[in-house]
Amino acid sequence: MGSRKRYPLRIARTAHGIRAQGLRTLTQSAWWARRWVASLEAMRLGARMGRGRQYAIAGQVTDLVIEGPHIEARVTGSRPDPYHVTLDFTAVPDGSRAEAALRAEPMLLARLLADDFPTDVEELLREDGVPLFPKAAPVGTNAEGKPVYDVKMHCTCPDWARPCKHLVAVMLLLGEEIARHPAALLALRGIEVEDLVPEDDAAASGEAIVTFDAAAAAGAGDAAPLVRRLGAVPYWRGAARCQDALARIYSRVRPVAIDAAAGRSVDLRTD
Repeated sequence: MGSRKRYPLRIARTAHGIRAQGLRTLTQSAWWARRWVASLEAMRLGARMGRGRQYAIAGQVTDLVIEGPHIEARVTGSRPDPYHVTLDFTAVPDGSRAEAALRAEPMLLARLLADDFPTDVEELLREDGVPLFPKAAPVGTNAEGKPVYDVKMHCTCPDWARPCKHLVAVMLLLGEEIARHPAALLALRGIEVEDLVPEDDAAASGEAIVTFDAAAAAGAGDAAPLVRRLGAVPYWRGAARCQDALARIYSRVRPVAIDAAAGRSVDLRTD
């Protein structure tokens, strides 16, 4: 009976990077989050998917910058220096039909701004020749006959496979952001939903009346109810849950905040 060798995953424990918080439930989230994960699985990543997941959970992604279709990150691996990762998504052309259609459909814009994602939007991008989710198969060939993919991926690690586990870790963190804010899918394709809102509507949406009931706040049982409603906080780097850490802080500052809101004198001096 042959023995199977097991190679432990070497993860640096001092990265203190961005920790994924909802990967276990990502496939049970909204349809756009499930499709994002399915698009990664369609790339036949094998063990790289599991290793990338572990990197994301362990906080190996130490920097992550999202600038529309361009993503840059640094991922700590088994070597002392972190690897530099970039992803460039194919954006819709200027004056795309998708942008024009979204401007003409206020209801679609309203749903996107409310963190919903209508299935009609995917078809709008398809008409512009741009997929909504990353595709495993090439979308065409260049002048030299080489395959062209809708996402250009680069990593400074020695692994020749693309995506490597470092790229997978970054794409899984992107998946968590997309699960929370699906408009990020359009941002990756060069469409900023906020820029499509007419100026008059944007100004009106900023008008709000805020009231504060000090008595009701003082009698509330939970010191941080809003924090707990937020769910998993994006790009959290701590070992403890962000909601628990913030709840402890809120419980200490809450009495002072209530006194200040009620117009009572507050002593902020420390011993």
